[in-house]
Amino acid sequence: MSNIDLLLDEENELTFSLTIEGTRPAEAQCRLIVESQGMSLVFDSEQYDGDEVTVVLPPLKHVLKEGEYNMDLEVIVEDKYFRPLSMIGNFEKSIEIKAKPMIKTKKRSIQPRATVSEVKVNRRQKPVIKEAPATRSISPDPAPQKARSPKQDKKTKVTDQQILQIIEALTKEKLDE
Repeated sequence: MSNIDLLLDEENELTFSLTIEGTRPAEAQCRLIVESQGMSLVFDSEQYDGDEVTVVLPPLKHVLKEGEYNMDLEVIVEDKYFRPLSMIGNFEKSIEIKAKPMIKTKKRSIQPRATVSEVKVNRRQKPVIKEAPATRSISPDPAPQKARSPKQDKKTKVTDQQILQIIEALTKEKLDE
């Protein structure tokens, strides 16, 4: 048995050399049988011209899976049946390329901003809030920053105690009203 490589997703044309010898000339019918589990596919040949026989297999990707299948060339002359050739057909897919778009959303990092404010409280007057000129970004994953001079740190640095004093002063003022 010989092996032959065939493509599942393309048309395959197989040509066989065939000689029929006998005492009387007769018309021959040829066909190729592909055997699969549970079924056999039969493909009739083109007209036999006395020298070669050609069988065209259509694309079979919707019928067969990749793999090896037994194949037989059958010849029928008058009332006689012959199987002059048996082979194994190795059916494979040709190169297949698939592409599909992938949607990726960019993660936006929301960076909260903090403003430093100065509150002066006079018990007789309403509190006066002055906004400081400098603002600073606060990020969850801070990048290394340039070294600052001590003067710059004093302008933008607010301690926890100062924040608590501001809140306390504002709540006292509200209670007094």
